[in-house]
Amino acid sequence: MGSAEDGVTRRQLLIGGGAAAALLAAAGVVGGRSWTARSYWWRLTGAYGEPGAYPPRGDVVYQYGTISSQHVNGGVEYGIATPGEFARMRHPAGWKAPVCYCLPGRGRGPREVLQGDLRLGDFAAQAFAERGAKPFVLVAVRGGDTYWHPRASGEDALAMLLDEFIPYCRSALRLGDAAGEALMGWSMGGYGALRVAESRPGAFRGVCAVSAALWRSYDDGVGDAFDSAADYAAHDVYAGAGRLDGLPVRLDCGRQDPFYEADKAFAEALPQKPQGGFEPGGHNDAYWRRVAPPEMDFVAAALAGERAG
Repeated sequence: MGSAEDGVTRRQLLIGGGAAAALLAAAGVVGGRSWTARSYWWRLTGAYGEPGAYPPRGDVVYQYGTISSQHVNGGVEYGIATPGEFARMRHPAGWKAPVCYCLPGRGRGPREVLQGDLRLGDFAAQAFAERGAKPFVLVAVRGGDTYWHPRASGEDALAMLLDEFIPYCRSALRLGDAAGEALMGWSMGGYGALRVAESRPGAFRGVCAVSAALWRSYDDGVGDAFDSAADYAAHDVYAGAGRLDGLPVRLDCGRQDPFYEADKAFAEALPQKPQGGFEPGGHNDAYWRRVAPPEMDFVAAALAGERAG
């Protein structure tokens, strides 16, 4: 019988194998083609690797708000995680803080990214306090579920971000512009971060895409992420990868993630090798916490015009 150190006992393997087989039979699918069953099996056997540890509570000031938009339905919810030292200092006229715009995954909002199970605000504070990273502000903005490009419905989260929200942050929140702006996103937001960077080459100092929801073709089964093959072609991040030439790019994705192969293909399509990489992990906060520390170092270095070690 296997030991606890092996990650799974023989009894767990037998039970898990039976459960996985039952799931496959119930779904009427063949072997490993059931994503649900594979995810269950990887979680049971420890193939996802150790979940990322939570960071200590940091010196961060959080605030949340909404702005109206002509491009998306309803108010645009956003959240700001400001380093305590920025919040307490007296700012000279014209001062602005470097900022990383964070695009959450589908169905997620600013609070879940900054203070929820991901705790990105605390990861940033840890980078400042423990590793000497230069402080920056995190701003998370909800993008709905329309995949950060203009849709047949009339919604356009990309225009909302570029033409409304970022200008609002620059003018009303004293963020960005010459102080530096970077992009980061998870899942749907990972695709969005890449799409935004390709849309405005040279406007940002770096982009970090985490477990980006990518498809290598429209026929790969894009669900409702694109309206048609023509819509996919018009907003294909693989076709636009060359626009990221010279921009610091970081890509992270777990090897057990459903988007692993597509993300790996995107990394290979870039003009230069991106930072980050691929290791055991799923499409979840447990993996995203594990890669958050080096990602915060990457963002800090990109905003400062440096290269993360």
